[in-house]
Amino acid sequence: MTHKTYYDDLYLREIDAEVISQTEHDGKYNIILDQTIFYPSGGGQPCDLGFIDDVEVIDVHESGDEIIHVLSAPVENKRVHCVLNWDRRFEFMQQHLGEHLFAGCIYSLHDIHTARMRIEGDNVSIDTDIPADMNKILEAEALANEAIYKNIPVEVIYPDMEEVKANARKLPPENAETPIRIVKVEGVDYVPCCGLHVKSTGEVGLVKVTSVENHKGGSRIYMRCGRAAYRWLASVHEEVRKAESELVCGYDGINEKILSLKSQIHALKVENEKTIERFLKPIAESLLASGEKVIVHVMSNSNQDEAKHLFKLITESNHDAIVLLACETSEGAFIIFGTNKANKKVDVRPAFKKAINILEGRGGGNSFCAQGWGKNPDKLNEALELAKAELM
Repeated sequence: MTHKTYYDDLYLREIDAEVISQTEHDGKYNIILDQTIFYPSGGGQPCDLGFIDDVEVIDVHESGDEIIHVLSAPVENKRVHCVLNWDRRFEFMQQHLGEHLFAGCIYSLHDIHTARMRIEGDNVSIDTDIPADMNKILEAEALANEAIYKNIPVEVIYPDMEEVKANARKLPPENAETPIRIVKVEGVDYVPCCGLHVKSTGEVGLVKVTSVENHKGGSRIYMRCGRAAYRWLASVHEEVRKAESELVCGYDGINEKILSLKSQIHALKVENEKTIERFLKPIAESLLASGEKVIVHVMSNSNQDEAKHLFKLITESNHDAIVLLACETSEGAFIIFGTNKANKKVDVRPAFKKAINILEGRGGGNSFCAQGWGKNPDKLNEALELAKAELM
C-alpha cells in the first residue's frame, strides 16, 4: 500500500520515498513508492505532476491500494526525492474548493444538486440535475464569494454514517468504504470527497461563473476559481480596455455604443440591399425577356451575395425559369443553379454535380437550389454549357 502523504499535509511539497517497484511499458516507466505526495487523477481533479529524482512525472493514477507514477525515464536509485509542481497543485486545490462553495450555495439557495464536477486546465465545470437560470447561478456565485471573504476553515472529518446521512448535500454510493471522508465548510458545504482543497475559503480568492449551457435536462456551468479566475478577468479587462479605445468611451458606455453601431449596420444593410436590387433588377428583367428555357449568365465584377440576389429576383418573378448563375472572384468561381421552390418538375442536382466537378470544387443543395465554389474558374464556360445540356 502506498501511503498518501497528501492527506497528512496538503502543503507538503517535497519528500523522500522508497521505490517498491519499477516496470517499463511502451517506453514509459511505472513507479510505485512506499509513500507519495502526488495526488492521482480522481473525483474530477487532475493528477499532480512534478519530478522524482529529476525525472519528469507525466501521469499519476491509482490502482487498488497503490499509486502508479508514470515517468518519462527510469530512476536509478532505490531511495528517491520527490518534488511536486506546487503551483499546479495549489491552483487545483483552489478550483476544487471553489466548486464546493458554489455547489453548496446553489443547493442551499435553490435545492439544485450537482451531478458531476471536472477541472480542465483553468476551467471548472459542473452539471446540475435540473436547469439553473442565470439569476439563480449569480445568486449562488455571490454567496460563494461571501464565504470566501469570511475565510472559513476547511475541515476534513470522518463521521459515522448516520451523521453523513443527516448532513451531506450528496450521499456516498451504497458500496462506499467506511469511514467516509467528508470535506466540511461550516455553514456552506458538507460533502463526501476524496479530492484536495486549500485549508480555508479565503485562499480560493474568487469564484466567477463564465458561461452556462443546457446539458441533459439540466445545466452545465463553467467557472474559474482562484488564480485562474484572476487570469480570466485580467484578459477580459484587456479586451474591454481595447474596446474602450476603439469605441472612444468608458466601460460603462460600451453596451450603448454597440447597440448604436448595430442599428447603424442594420440600416446600411437595408440600404445596400435596396441599391443591389436597383442595380440587378434590370439584369433580371433582360434575362427573363430572352425567353430561354435555361437561363445561363456569368456576372462580371460581382460577388456571391449579388449572385444569390439575382437568382432570387429571377426565380421569384418566373416560377418556371431554370437559372444557372456564376461569378468569378479572387477566391475562385461561385455557381448557383436552381428554380423556384414551387417547380417540382426540375432537379438541378445532377447538372450541378457535373459542373462543380469540372470546376474542381465543392458544394451542394437540394432539387431546387444548389450552390458551391470551384477553384478552376478557367473552365467556368465549359461547366455551364455542360450543365445547360443536362437540363435541356
